[in-house]
Amino acid sequence: MLQALAVAARLPNGLTFANPPLFKYLLLVEYAVDFGVHRVLGSSASVQDFLAQFRADPTELYLIARVSSATIGAATVVAAYALGAAVSGRRMSAIAAWLTAVAFLLVRDAHFGVDDALVTLLVTLGLVCCVRIARRGARRDYAAAGALAGLAFAAKYDGIALLAPLVLAHVLRGPERKRTEIAISVAACAVAAVIAFPSLLTEPGRVVQDVYLHLYLGATGGYDGLDPAGGYVFYGKSILIGLGWPLVIAGAAGLLIAALIRDRLLLVVAALPMAMILVLGAQHMYFARFLLPTLPALLVIAAVGLERLWAIRAVLGLSAALVVALPTLVDAVRFDALLMQKDTRRLAAEWVVAQLPSDAVVTTDAALLDPPPGPNEARSVEYVIASSFTSEVHAIDPTREAHRQALYAGLNNDAAVVAQFRPYAGSSPPPFIYDQIYGPFNALDALERPGPTITIYRFTAGPGTPP
Repeated sequence: MLQALAVAARLPNGLTFANPPLFKYLLLVEYAVDFGVHRVLGSSASVQDFLAQFRADPTELYLIARVSSATIGAATVVAAYALGAAVSGRRMSAIAAWLTAVAFLLVRDAHFGVDDALVTLLVTLGLVCCVRIARRGARRDYAAAGALAGLAFAAKYDGIALLAPLVLAHVLRGPERKRTEIAISVAACAVAAVIAFPSLLTEPGRVVQDVYLHLYLGATGGYDGLDPAGGYVFYGKSILIGLGWPLVIAGAAGLLIAALIRDRLLLVVAALPMAMILVLGAQHMYFARFLLPTLPALLVIAAVGLERLWAIRAVLGLSAALVVALPTLVDAVRFDALLMQKDTRRLAAEWVVAQLPSDAVVTTDAALLDPPPGPNEARSVEYVIASSFTSEVHAIDPTREAHRQALYAGLNNDAAVVAQFRPYAGSSPPPFIYDQIYGPFNALDALERPGPTITIYRFTAGPGTPP
């Protein structure tokens, strides 16, 4: 959102390329329309006036970004329907659409104004074209698949994984395949990528530098706070959390059926999640949202066995589709209910305003961690507001990790807890998973509201020196 506004304000280097710009450009268009409406209504006289209103209250622009993501997420249900229809028919498509509509991880991340829902939609639409290619599709299917791969790349770099099922679909055509057809796909991919991501041509050095700094170093060197078990284990856990055991079992059954009957269309669909997870799991930077583009394909595969039950008896297949989706549906509803509750950070902020003197010197654990405060600043601190989203993030660098442990040990020894705000019921917090910082993720049944555990410390002897 901020980068879209930076482009609107014509700030130099307003875009950064840790993520590609397609979703930012989409927001830029929407914000331009919003500005036009404000100007017609007389509430904004200029772009600078519009930006000043945003600085005063950004609610409207955040809402536009989130509604865009939610709309794209809903459209992915339609894309999953089309993918199921391309693979098998209406029964398969209906089941796939139902599973996509209620899958917790898809529902969760469609709430956020970021690019994950967009790349998921584009990849799913591209898979439809790949299946058509495997069915001996026309050149327009090659062109569409390539263009969607280019757009998916411009939405998020890992969208280029769509090329894996595209190449497999071309190979599975057998002797009918022609080199000119795959060349059409490659050309369409390149053209679409450049149109949606013009900086690839205009400033390639900045693109490479940002990718190196923000993605390559994290992917190879690690990222603070992530599951030490590694990417493959983490993504396995995330699929279980995001879909639920019954749906994962249905997906495994679908994969087994596809392997046994050697269904080339299902093999094309399976190529996408297999290629993505193989690459993502080998990296040292991993988040659950990276899985999103794989989920509609996995859900279409899960629909295979359910569709077979439906073919035997409609009531049997329908009942099975409802039962396997029930856990993930419950989590999706719980997530929505949690977001309607007041966040622990807001509760803590209200307490600070109401209870602390106006001249109290307050800091946060994050401020004490990075960078450490100067001696004079540290000695003046009276209150420290600590967040579990900071305290639970183990650092990769040994020096920083030692400083982190010393900080919290010092707080517990030298300061008293004057208030605490927990998102969970009872005394035992749910296991920390880094993805919680984006919103409730795991152990939803144990949560009462979103947010971290906020603990407010006061130094018992007045202003003191935090470790």
